[in-house]
Amino acid sequence: MASRGLTLILGFASALLAGATCQGDECEAEDTSSLLSVKGRVSSRSSTERAQSDSLALAAKFAAAAKTEPERTTTQALLQTFRICGQCNNYQRFGEGHDGGYLMCMDGLDKKTMKAAYSLGVEHHDQWSEDVITHLGLPVNQFDCTVSESACKGCKFFKKCIVSSDGKHPLQGHEKEGWTLAQVLEKTGQTDAAEGSLLMKMDIEASEWPIYAVETQETLKKFGELIVEFHWLDQTQNHPQYLKAMQHILKAGFKVAHLHGNNFGGMYETSGGAKIPNVVEVTFVQGATRAGGCDDDQEYDKKLDTPNNANNAELPMAHFG
Repeated sequence: MASRGLTLILGFASALLAGATCQGDECEAEDTSSLLSVKGRVSSRSSTERAQSDSLALAAKFAAAAKTEPERTTTQALLQTFRICGQCNNYQRFGEGHDGGYLMCMDGLDKKTMKAAYSLGVEHHDQWSEDVITHLGLPVNQFDCTVSESACKGCKFFKKCIVSSDGKHPLQGHEKEGWTLAQVLEKTGQTDAAEGSLLMKMDIEASEWPIYAVETQETLKKFGELIVEFHWLDQTQNHPQYLKAMQHILKAGFKVAHLHGNNFGGMYETSGGAKIPNVVEVTFVQGATRAGGCDDDQEYDKKLDTPNNANNAELPMAHFG
């Protein structure tokens, strides 16, 4: 998670998860280097199979939660948008060993097809960007108006935060430091980028929702893969906006391929009594629906997925149907 809001999150998580203990390989010492160097050695087939089996369990919990909601309500529709429909044959972890690391679908990701990468929300470190440069050879553009610089030597850093294109959701305290995604592409020379030729990771502390809720299909389709950390599903008053954001992403051709609950954010208990992660990391891919259709269950890879807070156990898996 980016720096803003982290203190609040840590306090909330500590109270919520007090007494939780790690189990098995969740207790391993935190690896502060890129997980690619260690975990990338795991065979693609076995890693992907594990990701598909365990992440599906999280989506299953979201599906069950959706069923506890009244029929055809906004919250039910929102939870159903997280169904896993994207197919992926090869996952790798890019980023830190715990918070700041994400599973990426490597299918088709290479310098021949991808032109540039974007990391939105970097705090003072961003191993994800370093991994993209090292393993994909792509130029990386970083954006974060809450810090003055980035430790990434090979990145181009902009002291700007990304805001919604309707101009209605500036970041408080940084009202003059916001760019829309269209401005981001213009400033980085990618206005005319081909569809599917860009890569983006976004972790911007709930500012993601208003951005995706109004972003144009033309802009979104320029990206071939999105890694997004969605915050605060318990804010039910915002569910209409959240639903619109997810619908815009899906209408642009993206499909959910992987889910992971961030255990810094704790759990959200729905009105029907179901519990799901309050903050969820999502890997979206462009492409055909997975063989056999969509699935309701989270996929979790014990070799690649790790708890964001290394001192606490992972959150229960979720079901989204």
